Amino acid sequence: MNLLRSAEQLLYEVVSWLVFYPLTLWRCLRHPSAMIGYAERELTKAPEAQFLDALSPPIFLFLTLLLVHMVQTGVFHDSVVLSGVLGDTRNLLVFRAVSFSLFPMLLGLQHVRLAGQRLSRETLRPMFYAQCYVTVPAVLALDLALMLGKSPAGWTDFAAWIIFLIGLVWYAQALMRGFMLHRGVSRGRALQQTALALVLGSASFVIAMLLSLLTGPLPLNL
Repeated sequence: MNLLRSAEQLLYEVVSWLVFYPLTLWRCLRHPSAMIGYAERELTKAPEAQFLDALSPPIFLFLTLLLVHMVQTGVFHDSVVLSGVLGDTRNLLVFRAVSFSLFPMLLGLQHVRLAGQRLSRETLRPMFYAQCYVTVPAVLALDLALMLGKSPAGWTDFAAWIIFLIGLVWYAQALMRGFMLHRGVSRGRALQQTALALVLGSASFVIAMLLSLLTGPLPLNL
């Protein structure tokens, strides 16, 4: 009976993602700053009462990477054969999840410092969760641009750059508003913090990809 109940809960959870994933994505696109506050508030509730009307931010990010991987391999037939640890699809997905999580992690550290809180697992977690929400649309824009850029059609290169720039501008604006509304900093300082986050996040992402060379060829489909 315990096994059946566990299977029932798992089935319902997986099927509910079909409803709450697009709803969560729409809310992140429309109101990124509100989703930052939403994530921080939800973590003050009891675990069983958290994120009842949206996906948990880490699950939201991981599902996005999983969907992108499925589209790359199933629709665009775009896959890279890797050797070593990243030769396993599960390991590659975990690697991608950790690599893209560097952005919300670094942003979480910035928000903890600006909030004047002592850095700990308890203070970092809500900041990290909140930044996962605003990172997902940027990840989608980047992956879509990469997939279009590899298409043989001539118009896809221009479309890829447009999508990438739109995603970058949206992400930078969402980060700036998050710093201003939730940490109470000025527009100038918010711009500085946003630029710092993008530079450090990009550098950390590149370092993570370079470290993957230790296990085999560099994964170009990140």
